[in-house]
Amino acid sequence: MRRSNRGKGWLIFLLGIMLALLVWQWMQFRASLRVLPAGLTVADANVEGMTVEQVLATLENAYVQPVQLFYQGQPLLLSPETVEFRLDREATQAAIETAVAGRNSLQGFLAHLLRRPTPPVAVAPVVRYSPERLDRFLERVAQQYDRPPQEPVPLPEALTFRPGRPGYELDLEASRERVMAALLSVFNRRADLAVHTSDAPPLQMKHLEEMLRALLADFDGIPSVFVKDLQTGEELEINPDVAYAGLSVLKIAVMVETYRALNAPPDVEQTKLLTETMTQSGNFTANLLLRNIIGNGDAYQGVENLTTSMRYLGLVNTFMAAPYDEVGPIPAIVTPANSRTDLNTNPDPYMQTTAREIGLLLEMIYQCSRGGGALMVAYPGAFTPQECQQMLEMMAEDRTGSMIEAGLPPGTPFARKHGWAGDTHADAAIVFGPKGDFILVVYLYRPGWLEWDISNPLISRIATATYNYFSAK
Repeated sequence: MRRSNRGKGWLIFLLGIMLALLVWQWMQFRASLRVLPAGLTVADANVEGMTVEQVLATLENAYVQPVQLFYQGQPLLLSPETVEFRLDREATQAAIETAVAGRNSLQGFLAHLLRRPTPPVAVAPVVRYSPERLDRFLERVAQQYDRPPQEPVPLPEALTFRPGRPGYELDLEASRERVMAALLSVFNRRADLAVHTSDAPPLQMKHLEEMLRALLADFDGIPSVFVKDLQTGEELEINPDVAYAGLSVLKIAVMVETYRALNAPPDVEQTKLLTETMTQSGNFTANLLLRNIIGNGDAYQGVENLTTSMRYLGLVNTFMAAPYDEVGPIPAIVTPANSRTDLNTNPDPYMQTTAREIGLLLEMIYQCSRGGGALMVAYPGAFTPQECQQMLEMMAEDRTGSMIEAGLPPGTPFARKHGWAGDTHADAAIVFGPKGDFILVVYLYRPGWLEWDISNPLISRIATATYNYFSAK
């Protein structure tokens, strides 16, 4: 009987201890209900261990702070008052209490006893704001900071171009969402506004034309400019079909016709004549080529052959009526260019051309040196790439330190032919640029007399601007 009583005593003792532990756990559980559990977040704040009142106070304090916004890095401040943003205290409290209501139950107590982790719960605070005011704010931002893409701008004083600039347009809908997220946040009260960016417009030939027209604006004569991009074939033309005196520039045609007339590469003596004609502008040597090679002993037959060939190549405004330095009556040669009545440069009746046709002839030599182009198509077998390369090499020796040459950076490869008379100065070149090759032909005419101090720097500045354009593309 004693053993039975002793066993009952131990059982009562153990039950007492268990009951005491249970009461203690119950008291802990009831105490834990006074603060918010682990895993609960309100907005972006972890509120574990906080009372509901503390959470509401934290939100109210955060929601009076301004939000920092950024438009493409440009900082802006938005005060919550601007959009009537405020916390709905009662509704937010109700939302928090609803989120944790399940804790105060038998299941909640069992979870406490078994130390089960609380599932994470995120509560969104309830706020009030004016959508209309927010939209008006964003519209003001867009009005102030949006901009369309900006074209490149020629800078004639510097002979360079300001690059095009990208365009920006605020995405109102996406930005609204980002602003609201920042307003609702306790800690991350900043946002990058959503902005659509459009590419900066590329530098185009029209911008170079604008530059060149600005450079020519004060020239009190008749200018003609031809530019060709040898990569794309794009052309720029200012008065391209005005008839000008052929000058020594027309010796490019003499050189081409000499190679066409030869059945073999030029010998030493012929090369000497060609070199002096192209590098020293020798009129006498040019006439020897016209007579002995192109004209088979007759210089006038030579100029007729040259003119016929130019027309066959489509250069209908380019002709020679007599050899260099010849005087005397000749029949007038009528062309579309010298038939114009709007612009008249008083061109030499013995030899004429246009900026465009000299440019196209240079292009034919350039393409021939690379195994193609109009020369090879028009005269199959008459030219080889090696011969056309020889022509370019001869023209590369025409160095005077002036006009187009003076406008290029030192060491820039080029092939050119220049020429001048009292009222007309001209230069024509193929420039081998670092980002692409191009042709530049400039003719300037001024009635009576054209001062070298006007034409030389003007053509040099045109060359610099054109080189900078092709280098910036």
